[in-house]
Amino acid sequence: MLNTQEKKSYWSQRYKDNKTGWDVGVPSAPLKAYIDQITNKDLKILIPGAGNSYEAEYLFNNGFKNVYVLDITNEPLEALRKRVPSFPLSQLIEGNFFEYNDCFDLILEQTFFCSFPPTLNNRKLYAKKIDLSF
Repeated sequence: MLNTQEKKSYWSQRYKDNKTGWDVGVPSAPLKAYIDQITNKDLKILIPGAGNSYEAEYLFNNGFKNVYVLDITNEPLEALRKRVPSFPLSQLIEGNFFEYNDCFDLILEQTFFCSFPPTLNNRKLYAKKIDLSF
């Protein structure tokens, strides 16, 4: 299993090489539809393994100001910062999801879970971590 620095290097290189086949360039339709029905814009929302964070951009531009973006590498966080300069820097978090501790009202993610090889224990650890984050 890779340590945090090795994971960071791996994902950083994927962004540098533009090997981001999961990136659709806009908020995914199912998440956008879900977001559109949320009425409480004060929710504290985490998007882990956020990638280029089109969902975070959509949330923020639609009045959700308590959105936190967490990714293990800086490249996608920087891309969001450039697209949305008013997004609070303190809510762009470069770090390992499994080492990050905070509580949230809602966690949204599209492909983060899929990034874990099914043969590793990370999927079970992810489910436990999500449960503890509420």
